Amino acid sequence: MSKIKIKSVKPGSIGHQLRLRPGDEIIALNGFAARDIIDYYFHTTGAELTLRVKTTSGSLIDFEIEKGYDEDLGLDLDIQPRRCQNKCVFCFIDQQPPGLRRTLYIKDDDYRLSFLEGNYITLTNLREEDIARIITEKISPLHISVHSTDPHIRGQLLGRKQPSDILAVLRRLAAAGIAFHSQIVLCPGINDDIELEKTIADLISLGESLLSLAVVPVGLTKYRQHLTPLVGADRECALRTIAIIDSFQEKLRSKLGRRVVYAADEFYVTAGLPVPGDEYYEDYPQLENGVGMIRKTLLQAEELSKLPQKQVPPFKLLLVTGKAARKTMEDISEIIMRIRPGLELQVLAVENCFLGPEITVAGLLAGEDIYRAAQAVPGPWDALAVPEAAVRAGCFLDDWTSEKLARALDKTVYIAQDLQDIIALSGNGGI
Repeated sequence: MSKIKIKSVKPGSIGHQLRLRPGDEIIALNGFAARDIIDYYFHTTGAELTLRVKTTSGSLIDFEIEKGYDEDLGLDLDIQPRRCQNKCVFCFIDQQPPGLRRTLYIKDDDYRLSFLEGNYITLTNLREEDIARIITEKISPLHISVHSTDPHIRGQLLGRKQPSDILAVLRRLAAAGIAFHSQIVLCPGINDDIELEKTIADLISLGESLLSLAVVPVGLTKYRQHLTPLVGADRECALRTIAIIDSFQEKLRSKLGRRVVYAADEFYVTAGLPVPGDEYYEDYPQLENGVGMIRKTLLQAEELSKLPQKQVPPFKLLLVTGKAARKTMEDISEIIMRIRPGLELQVLAVENCFLGPEITVAGLLAGEDIYRAAQAVPGPWDALAVPEAAVRAGCFLDDWTSEKLARALDKTVYIAQDLQDIIALSGNGGI
C-alpha cells in the first residue's frame, strides 16, 4: 500500500488541529494513492483537500480540509530517498573521515529530490516507470550530473562496470519538454580539454531544455586512501577550462541570447583571474554550485558602500572565511570599515586541516580548525563571525556547534548569513 509517514507536526498548524501525530501515515490525497512527497505537494497546494490517514493505532480517518491556497499543513514527512548505487571516483562523501554524523554519509540519487530540492542526480537508477512519470507529470526542472557524454568515460567516472550512456535519456526527456540544470565535475586527465568540449557541445545540442550547465573542479580531501588516484585543477588547467567555456558562451549568446554554461568561481581563483562581472552570471542559475558567489558578495559590498557613514563604538570582529575567498573578503572589509568607523574587521582565512589544504571553501570548514586559527590571532579581539554556509543542521562539518566554539574561545560567535548581518552587528555597537 502506498503511504507517506509523518515525522513531526508543527504546533498550531492545520495538522496539529487535526490531531495528527508522528508515525501516522497518509494513505490517500484527494482520492489518489499517496505514493510520495511529490504527490503530497501536488495535492496539498489547493484550497480544498481530502486526506485519508492511518493512525499509529491502526484506525483509518478521512479528513475534509478547507484552507488558504498554498497554506502548509505543518507536517514534516519521513522521506526515504532513493540511494545512489554508483561508486563515483570523485565522490566527496567517500573522502570524509570516519566518525561524523550519519547524515553526512547518505548518498541520494532521487529524481524527486532533484525536482523538489535541487539535488543533483545521475539518472542511472531510473526505471521505465520513473521516466514515464517524469514525462507525464512534467516533473521539471531536474538537476542532472552528466560529467561526460562519452559512455565509457562516464562509466569510468561513475565507477560502473559498464558504460553509462546518458545522452539517450536526456534526448528523450528533452523531446518531452523536460528541462534540466546540469553539472560537470572536472577531473583533469579524464574529462577535461577535448572531452569537456565534446560534452558541452552534446549538451547544448539539446536546445532550450538545457537551462544551465556548471563546470566545477573536483574536490580532493586528504582522506583518499584506497580510492582512484586523481589530481586537482592547477592554474594551467583552470585557464584552459575558462577559455573553453568562454568560447561556447560567445556562440550561445548569439544563438540563444544567454550563456548557458558557466565556470565555477574556484577556476578563477586557481587561475589568478578576477571573477567576471554581474552580466556573466545572468540570473545566477548555478549559485548553489559555487558559480557566482564571489560576484554576488562583491555586488552586495558595492551596495553597502553607498550607505551613509556612521560612527560605531570600537569593536574588533574576526571574519571567518576559507583560503579561496581571502582577497575578496579583505577588499569587502575595507568597504565596511569605511562606512562604519569604529568597527575593526580582520579576515581570518582558515586553513582546512580537517579535510586537507586543497579544500579552500568556507562552507567546508570545521569548528576545530576555526578554533585553532582564532586562538593564533595576536592581540585582543571581541567576537567572531562565521558564514552561515559553514553551519549545517546546527553543526560544523566536524560536529562542533557555534556554542561549543564560543565556549572554547570564551568569545561571542555570530553566524552571518550575508554582509548585511555584519552591518547589523556593527549598528548594535558590538552587539
